[in-house]
Amino acid sequence: MPNGNSVEHIHGRYNAKRIDTMMPYMLLRGIAEAQPFFERLERGEVSAYTSVLTFDELGYRLILALIKDRYAGSPLELLRDQEEKMLEEFAPNVASLLKRLRGYTHLTVLDVLVSDLDVMNEVMPQYHFRPRDALHYAAMQRVGCLNLASNDPDFDRIPTIERYTI
Repeated sequence: MPNGNSVEHIHGRYNAKRIDTMMPYMLLRGIAEAQPFFERLERGEVSAYTSVLTFDELGYRLILALIKDRYAGSPLELLRDQEEKMLEEFAPNVASLLKRLRGYTHLTVLDVLVSDLDVMNEVMPQYHFRPRDALHYAAMQRVGCLNLASNDPDFDRIPTIERYTI
């Protein structure tokens, strides 16, 4: 299957997927295109992996998005200049959203291991990957799940990954 196929076309041996940050971000921000995939995940028609890193990225992006929804100006500058105030206002909602995501029975959250650093150090120069994406790949490789539900075309640089989009 070529990279960039629709995630809804995954069948049989493609049942398990690794999901990146953008997939749950779309779900938790109410973007309708993400809903069918997560409904299938909830029913157990598919299973998925993600990593602790995804929750870190997702929480940060959600905080910035909520700041942008409420305030004018740069959400990043507001967070930097008024961090405690912004986190007091938005962290409870973001924590609730992350807890909701963690509740999916068929979503396995992988730890980042020290051994993943070896893979990261190989992948970064070989495929011109950012360290965080290389760590995501290391976790995928470790569990043998190279089917990736992601809108990020950077992962197409690794020929062993089959990427699927919403």
